[in-house]
Amino acid sequence: MISRSFTLIWVSQALSDMASEMTSLALPLAVLAATRSPVDAAMVATAVGIAQLIAKLPSGLVADTVNRKTLLLLCDAGRAVIALLLALALAVGQLTTIVAVAAAAATAVVSTLFSAGETGVIRQAVPVAQRRQAITRTIVRTNIAIAVGPPLGGLLLTLGAPIAFLVDSASYLLSLLLLSRVVYQHLPRPAESGGGGAGALRHTTGELTRGFEWVFKQRPLLFLVAFVAYLNLLGRSVELLAAIGASDLGRHPVSAGWVLTAAGCGGIAGGVCTGWILRRFRPVTVLGGIGAVWLVLTPLTGLGHTLLTVAAVGVIVFFLPPIGSLVSLQVGLDAPAHLLGRISAAVALLAGSIAWAGPGITGFLIAGQGGLTAAIVLVAPLLLPLGALCASPRLRTAVNSVRSGDDPAEVPELAASSQN
Repeated sequence: MISRSFTLIWVSQALSDMASEMTSLALPLAVLAATRSPVDAAMVATAVGIAQLIAKLPSGLVADTVNRKTLLLLCDAGRAVIALLLALALAVGQLTTIVAVAAAAATAVVSTLFSAGETGVIRQAVPVAQRRQAITRTIVRTNIAIAVGPPLGGLLLTLGAPIAFLVDSASYLLSLLLLSRVVYQHLPRPAESGGGGAGALRHTTGELTRGFEWVFKQRPLLFLVAFVAYLNLLGRSVELLAAIGASDLGRHPVSAGWVLTAAGCGGIAGGVCTGWILRRFRPVTVLGGIGAVWLVLTPLTGLGHTLLTVAAVGVIVFFLPPIGSLVSLQVGLDAPAHLLGRISAAVALLAGSIAWAGPGITGFLIAGQGGLTAAIVLVAPLLLPLGALCASPRLRTAVNSVRSGDDPAEVPELAASSQN
């Protein structure tokens, strides 16, 4: 066991993550059943994406300012109330598109705040020597939720629409109870003065962007984040490409479901193996291997062969956790404690900055050129960072300088804080 506090966090979030993934499918389906409008159902997912994007930077600043454990407890309480209100709206037949969109957006904002605070609580709860193990277990937790949550949500909807949201609310209340037992010491951030009026506004803006300032000074981390950003775009593209091809343009939706299941299972397996991979291979080897796998397998998802597509998606997603762990470890080991929320938010924004374009580009390419050509066009830009790594010894050295979290002596202040 890494630590009692980490175990409490892991179990609580395994439950609430699974419930969140469950309702991420259940809510759009409930809206579709109530309105018979696919556009209204899609608006729910759109609201979640917009709310998360808007909340990223402010949530980082909030998490760096207030007691993070208190923030987590308040967020779980808020999410429990929202889920309970949705269950009530469904029970009395009052679920409208506006109510669903507002609830989805509010939950997304609160969840973003929770994630920003959770990073700092975990950092204090985990000794530095076990940081990599903690991150890989968290990745496994997330992928278990992705694999299990949506099918469970669909099942609970068949038993009655409000039940899924009652279960969701109960999961947050149980999470709140477990988190209340986590040991955490709030360390106030250094006092920083700001003037009034325009000076205060500039000060607040500067505070929000300090995470970006730190990230842009870390060249190896910036290269990793840029690499992950394109993988995120490509991942969204491959998901759509594979689902369309495997389902024969939507005529066999069950086949598309197998693609999502393969992605979840691949992520779980990748998370389990991440520690082994990072212990045995240098960062440059990890990046090169991941790029090569994606270059070879992505075109297979555009062939329209269901079994081949499912297998390719599973292997592709398997290699996502190692690169994500490299980024998380670099932030967790090097980021100043009082900036951790803002730095994490900046990294998340940069890593997801272009992912939104993936589905649109994919749809355009499929319509114009077909699945195989679309896949080749989408994966081709990966040749640029891989070529840069091959051509530049200086870049390889910089990327290999990324630490893996094995040596607590490297970061004595973190080793000290982890004992609190």
